[in-house]
Amino acid sequence: MDDVVLFRRRYRTLCADVRFSLLGPLRVFRGQIEVGPGQPRQRAVLASLLLRGGAPVDLPELVDDVWGEDAPSSAVGSIRTYIYRLRQMLGKEGAGRLRLVGGGYSLAFEPDALDLNRFRRLMSEARAARGAGDLDAAATGFARATGLWRGAALSGVPGPHAEVQRGALSELWLASIEERLACDVERGLYVEAAAELSALVRAHPSRERFCELLMTALHGAGRQTEALAAFHTVSHRLQQQLGVGPSANLRRLHELILTDGLTAAPAHDRNRAPGGRRGEPAIRSQLPADLPHLTGREEELDWMEYLIDRRSSARTMVTIVLGGMAGVGKTALAVRLAHRLADRFPDGQLYADLRGFGFGGDAREPTSVLADFLVSLGIRQESIPAGVRARSALFRELVADRRLLVVLDDARSSEQVRDLLPGASGCAVIVTSRRHLPALVTTHQAVPVTLAPLGNAEARSMLAQRLGGSRAAAEPAAADEIVRLCGGLPLALAVLGARTAYRPALSLNDILCALRSGPSRFDALGRDCEPGTSVRAALARSYDALDARAQGLFRLLGTHPGPAFTATSAAALAALPLKETRDLLDRLSAAHMVAESRTDRYHLHELLRVYALELAVEHEPESIRTTALRQLAHHYLYVATELNSAAAGAAAAWLATEAETLADLDRRLRESHHQDMADRLDKALGKLRGPAGPHPGAPGAPPPGSGSPSRAPWHSALLQGFADHPPRGR
Repeated sequence: MDDVVLFRRRYRTLCADVRFSLLGPLRVFRGQIEVGPGQPRQRAVLASLLLRGGAPVDLPELVDDVWGEDAPSSAVGSIRTYIYRLRQMLGKEGAGRLRLVGGGYSLAFEPDALDLNRFRRLMSEARAARGAGDLDAAATGFARATGLWRGAALSGVPGPHAEVQRGALSELWLASIEERLACDVERGLYVEAAAELSALVRAHPSRERFCELLMTALHGAGRQTEALAAFHTVSHRLQQQLGVGPSANLRRLHELILTDGLTAAPAHDRNRAPGGRRGEPAIRSQLPADLPHLTGREEELDWMEYLIDRRSSARTMVTIVLGGMAGVGKTALAVRLAHRLADRFPDGQLYADLRGFGFGGDAREPTSVLADFLVSLGIRQESIPAGVRARSALFRELVADRRLLVVLDDARSSEQVRDLLPGASGCAVIVTSRRHLPALVTTHQAVPVTLAPLGNAEARSMLAQRLGGSRAAAEPAAADEIVRLCGGLPLALAVLGARTAYRPALSLNDILCALRSGPSRFDALGRDCEPGTSVRAALARSYDALDARAQGLFRLLGTHPGPAFTATSAAALAALPLKETRDLLDRLSAAHMVAESRTDRYHLHELLRVYALELAVEHEPESIRTTALRQLAHHYLYVATELNSAAAGAAAAWLATEAETLADLDRRLRESHHQDMADRLDKALGKLRGPAGPHPGAPGAPPPGSGSPSRAPWHSALLQGFADHPPRGR
């Protein structure tokens, strides 16, 4: 009971302070916990109260803020409902802040509880520091203030009042960016400021202050020609878009640059340490430790090493995208390759975990990664520019003459990676991802390398290395079956190795029994694992990244009989149009959730099949799964009927390819009490096969094991056909 009381007290403490954020999407925090601000019009009511700064807002005014002239007759009642829900959202401690005052409502909060107020305070402090001549303190203040913005203010908040305020706040943001960059130019940060200002001038050509600062920064960086070109570009845009010429201030600045009459402050030394001492950049190697043992992968390592050496000798940057399903060993291989190549990149090796699908929080933004890279390259934190383009430009400038290796681990998309590429001919980049990254291949000529699960021999070698060679040799049959049930997935084998390391009395047969007999195979593969090493959790992160339609097809594919399937059989199973099914299969393939072994022939990895079936049982009602099975049976019945009139070779090839699937489908139909459908399929296949005989269990069939050559089971004949006509790619 004491623990419960302590927990409740701690929870109340966590939720005691209420904070609001308007500089981006509207967000609400109760202590350290973010709570949803509700549906759009409820957010509009909250925004209206927050923007009044605690002053009362009458009901008619709230209605006008939310609906304007289009308010329905139920608007007042809706406002009261939103107020009630907002009080619930604020919790017991915060509900008292939202009070009825006269004929309206007011929301009381501490000034710093709203990010807009914090922004104004920080800007005021920064201006004071700048006025006093403390440019470093001013720059820090401006950076902290503009860093509070997370996109367009009041994003996602509807209503005429929010629209007006959004425009005003946008102007406020642009003005603050102008002040921050003006301070950077005064400090001599010409290169950094110019990189960010170039993008701002293109985005806001009518804001001449940005152009003034850009021209000043370019001139200070010794790029006089570019400064003059910037003036002419903006002059042309103003004339074309607005029919006016540049302002007197801009023309005067142009004349000063033209006549070399502009005095620039000393350029900032990017490699100067905070104490004023110049030093070498801190980067040497940020690579994680290499594994003592990495089983197999020599062919892939040699190929990637060759690619990097070949491109380096041709003085072009190489980017390798190392892909594959969750748990296949992408990170381990990338780190092994990076350590092997380290001496060829003497200027250092950068490493970043992008957390595209990993634990430890949301996927990292490029701005955050670039900040870490710039600090590693010797840039002081307060000197790092604010925008992703400016940071990327500065990063590329700093590594332009270096031989640098960059490892970007667990990327979610090409967009997350693009701004992190150095671009210099002496650099190489290794990217790992669970998804295809076609944009990198198209626009940056990245080379995709896909990792498959380990083959049987390599997987058994890894298992022996993890368990001890004597244990694996003592129970070879069990070792082989464990490898099969794990599908050669390195993460699964590593988890089993770790589990048995703590339980040396377990035999391989004990492990095998656990894999076979538990409620789920994943329980034997680390039910009590730490978060980063759970096989189920690793697969779940890939599944969660899929859209809902792809998730639905993936679940049903877990119920598909046999080892492989086609787009048409998947369409039949899911009752979807073939075109949509192909599109969904492409998405699943791009996410490495299905594999295409040859044209229009797909399969699920052993553990992905188990995971998909587990999800299907959990999320799809039995009636849906049963209907899907019958739809699939109808598909095969139709194909078999059509093949009766086709050439014998086509029928034999199809029977050989689908032998295992048809036998498994027949078994499932009979087990699920669909004898009628099984018999119809049995009859059609019997006609197609000729004298092969009926399926065991059908009327007139010989008992299993009778060996009667004249009444051999049709599925045995199919398997014989499978041996006679093995499909390509298996």
